[in-house]
Amino acid sequence: MTAKEITDLLSQLSKDLLFPSESDYPLEPFTWESATLTPETILARSLQPSDTAIEATTLEDFFAPVVTDQDWFDDEDRAIAQRFRDLQAAIATLENVQVFKVGTVEIDVYIVGAIGSDLVGLKTQVIET
Repeated sequence: MTAKEITDLLSQLSKDLLFPSESDYPLEPFTWESATLTPETILARSLQPSDTAIEATTLEDFFAPVVTDQDWFDDEDRAIAQRFRDLQAAIATLENVQVFKVGTVEIDVYIVGAIGSDLVGLKTQVIET
């Protein structure tokens, strides 16, 4: 797949899907042409100061709360969990996928992987108090 094709797929899979935390935020697909996947790149693209806290986590750990079916789920909850599983699977097709949390409390999250020399992924926000 090309960067455009994977971005289009991520747009389709994330449409109207909100990532839950203490507040729910949309997942916004992006493509960064000719970029290197480093914490410094993420900080620069996030427009945060260079001394902003940044934490890396895995795709699996980040998505675990939203892809795991619970006993109390109704049909709608199971459908949403499946949508997150589909989204996680699409992102996992990228090379060197990493999840970066930028900031504290109101945290910008970048779920990023490489395709050729471009970076493709999703941005969302979580609230962690």
